[in-house]
Amino acid sequence: MLALLAALALQAPEAARAESLLAAGALREARAVAERLVARSPQNAQAHVMLGRVWFAWPVVGRYQALAEFQTAARLAPRDPVPLYHQMGVGFYLGSDEGEIMAREAILGMLALDPDYRDAWSRFLQLYHNESIWRKADRALARHPDDATALERRATIAIALAEPARAESLATLALTKRGPDTPILLVRAEAAFLAGNDSAGQALHDSAVAYANLDSTGALWARAGLIASSQEAARYESTPPSQRRQYFESFWGARDPNLLTSVNERLGEQVRRVADARRLFHLLHPQRMWYRSRTARALAWFDEKRELFELAVNAPEVLGEGLSDRSAAVSRAAMLDYQSFQDTAAELASRAGLDARGLTFVRHGKPDARVACTPNPLIPYSDPKCVSIFDGEGWLYWTSDGPLTVSFKGAERFAPISAGQLRSTRTLLRTDRTQLPAPLETRATTAFFQGNAPGYSDAYYRTGGDSAALALWGSDGSAVARVAGRGLLSVSVPAGEYRFGVDVDSAGVLGRARGDVVVPWFDSGQLKLSSLVLAADSAARDRMAVLRAMPADLAFPAGASLVAYAEVYGLAAGGPDGQVHYRARYTFAPERSAIGRLLRGTDPVSFEFERAANAATVVTERLLLEPGRVPAGRYRVTLAVTDLALNVKSETVEIVVTIR
Repeated sequence: MLALLAALALQAPEAARAESLLAAGALREARAVAERLVARSPQNAQAHVMLGRVWFAWPVVGRYQALAEFQTAARLAPRDPVPLYHQMGVGFYLGSDEGEIMAREAILGMLALDPDYRDAWSRFLQLYHNESIWRKADRALARHPDDATALERRATIAIALAEPARAESLATLALTKRGPDTPILLVRAEAAFLAGNDSAGQALHDSAVAYANLDSTGALWARAGLIASSQEAARYESTPPSQRRQYFESFWGARDPNLLTSVNERLGEQVRRVADARRLFHLLHPQRMWYRSRTARALAWFDEKRELFELAVNAPEVLGEGLSDRSAAVSRAAMLDYQSFQDTAAELASRAGLDARGLTFVRHGKPDARVACTPNPLIPYSDPKCVSIFDGEGWLYWTSDGPLTVSFKGAERFAPISAGQLRSTRTLLRTDRTQLPAPLETRATTAFFQGNAPGYSDAYYRTGGDSAALALWGSDGSAVARVAGRGLLSVSVPAGEYRFGVDVDSAGVLGRARGDVVVPWFDSGQLKLSSLVLAADSAARDRMAVLRAMPADLAFPAGASLVAYAEVYGLAAGGPDGQVHYRARYTFAPERSAIGRLLRGTDPVSFEFERAANAATVVTERLLLEPGRVPAGRYRVTLAVTDLALNVKSETVEIVVTIR
């Protein structure tokens, strides 16, 4: 023992010199020193590691010599993870299936020695996994039964193996050893969702988000980033840790597909969708050069261009988007460039262990149509070079904005064949959607009035159905207001631009509406009008009474009296009486077909009055229309008010009503 220690002490200066030469890039000199170390002490594992590191840095060649040295070091020091870590590095450098096997075996050895050694686990997640590989990793980690990290990772493996009960058991045990922890709580939430217990999954996910400000692992973003838009990704990067909780509450809250329930169904849907994607569209060869190198993807683009030109010649109607001219199709093919887009998409998909189809599936779920060897399901063309779905396929999604199609090549990458399909693909990759059914047609009439607080406005949504819910989200995705009830829903919010959500339930059938809304600013000191509200209730006199009597579809019986109501803000007092004077003009402009315009004309029905009222911040404008004053039909109705003291005019946003 003393002799060995003396030998190691004598070698320490040379080991330090080899380290210094390697750091300086003097590889020949470093190699000579490292080889002398190995020759003097062939049983010294650290000497073999040093020589292996020099070979690993050797230009062009040297990786296999490095591997041999690292393997020798691992044999000499079987309890030391360092040689295995360097073997993993060789495997990742070599890439391909051979390098992947090499890296995987080294990582499994490291996990057996230390479940949290450097970045071994994160590198393991970058490799291909099947059931056998997952179980090997589980056995390696099981050597550390009292280690919280090992338990957490075994729970993650159980999720991948679709064993939610075992995942819950392992994650619960990990929590008892580590205490509240975002990654472990997320695994428990996923286990609950996969077991069909969405209420428990929601509670556990909320608990994980509650600790988001303390989480340094990025576990929450690893889930959310798969479906985030580029704006959301940029917002996340600029969000300080102290505000991460609010960020994730907003991120998932804005995706709630049913505002009427206490559970956000999108969370469970997303967990199950990711599980399906990993089963159906798992990346088979993640270490292929195509995924690891932008240069490799750029070279592959030349082959894809050639195939596009061939397609333009053989089937110009496909690339020409309706045109049959070959030269036009070839010209369009030449202009089509999606290499940079492909880089971004490939990087995001491969990080999740998915191919291009899997990334699309995670964002939008099962396609409405999926056709093998057909780039665009809307165009009946089959690629003659394609044999099966693994060579290429086309997907179709029906959306509220029309059909969106996406083409895949080699079952792994995006391959749009036209400018229109490129736009569709980009849309699919910057958006996501729920597939929770909402077949009920949702009708909601909106109205806006000045609020009680400065800068605030009152927003009203009149809905039908048995119950309804309203939510407004700010431009940053944060929830600004949310209310549930029946009939008339109201919130008071600062004037500005929002994303709105209205969900309606009628006899157990859900209806959903999402869109953008601008809540106007009324207390600016200038002449402004509130929304115009119509109701078939002659007794309704104030704002709330008229709003409650307003039908959600703005359809009125021809034999009913109509009440029109609005509020006027910012009228100037003038004249010796100190009152405000204004002119009000109501216009009912008919919407008629060509035949209707020919037979009945297009002249609007108008009512005009000059009014005087006591000077006030808010002046109420009300009109009672007796039955028959407006004939049956469909009309666009507006109210224009002119301040006679200043000769200033303002007009309401038109509303469309039906009298029948």
